[in-house]
Amino acid sequence: MLHNLALACVSCSLRKEARQFVADTSTGGLVRLFSPRADIWSEHFAWNDEQLVGMTAVGRATIDALRLNRPLILAIRREEMVRGRHPPS
Repeated sequence: MLHNLALACVSCSLRKEARQFVADTSTGGLVRLFSPRADIWSEHFAWNDEQLVGMTAVGRATIDALRLNRPLILAIRREEMVRGRHPPS
């Protein structure tokens, strides 16, 4: 079972729950969530300053489901930009 563990913040973990599929807001179709073990981050996401942008249906659905651009997260990323620590390398 250890192979299935992943480190995630509490709010993202609670938002994901046990879901593996969610609706893509652009198409309405059901798509799987991003899997950090199976997917390549840069194929699904890009940065626009502090805003995370979904480049694919998987990326968009993951951002929406986990609310990865909620106001508090954007404020944290802006502060990290001032400190030269965002976007991550």
